[in-house]
Amino acid sequence: MEADTVTIAFRDKSRGYEISPDRVPLTFLTAVSKDVQDFIKGPGKDIDMAEVEVCIRHGSLAIQSGHVVSASLVADIQALSRSTDLAKVSKRRREIVRKWQERAHRVKGFVVRIATPWTGNDILVSGETNYREARSSRVVTVERYIKGEILDLGGVTDSNAHIKLPDGQKLTIKTDRELIRSEPRNLVYREVHLRIRAKLDLDTQKLSDPELISFVDYEPKFDPNRFAEAVRKGREAWRDVGDPAEWVRSIRGEN
Repeated sequence: MEADTVTIAFRDKSRGYEISPDRVPLTFLTAVSKDVQDFIKGPGKDIDMAEVEVCIRHGSLAIQSGHVVSASLVADIQALSRSTDLAKVSKRRREIVRKWQERAHRVKGFVVRIATPWTGNDILVSGETNYREARSSRVVTVERYIKGEILDLGGVTDSNAHIKLPDGQKLTIKTDRELIRSEPRNLVYREVHLRIRAKLDLDTQKLSDPELISFVDYEPKFDPNRFAEAVRKGREAWRDVGDPAEWVRSIRGEN
């Protein structure tokens, strides 16, 4: 088996600046260095860590390991690229990815990127991902009404609605082309109400795989003329009722 290079890059702005080889907290560098060592070593049965060499690169802070020869690491990396189910990954690496995932959910902007020659795409661990053991996951399908500004709608290959929520978060919702065509209004850059279907993780309360059910026609307005007409009809209907409260009690059979 030939030796390959593994790059694990960290992005973090939680201290008010983006970490880099030029500036990084010592405690952070110490912690992630140990994480990288433990991740590469894994079970430790098929890799000689004495042969592994590293260098620090930009990106924001990337630890690049050379001379890596490990069949178990290849298998775990490929498993992570195919699924977010950590049950398919060896125990030690599973614990490290779980640790990164928990930090990404807790610290906004924390991202870990793993680049290797063994997969077509880099592996990302971020606040948008949910790496966990599938057997312990509690996910249900729910319908929700949400409000937000549509930033983009449609697409060449996949039809999606890109929504900016009131708290600033962005959500990509799968849409139906016919549903978009049937909508007479141009909703881009407008605040709208949507009815969606999604998967809800009962442990993290995060929504995933949202799909658009319908646009909700919700534009509340106050029409003083219609309100005055409703009041007039109400007074007319209750004109012969001397004591409304007594009338209600009689209808309930409380007298």
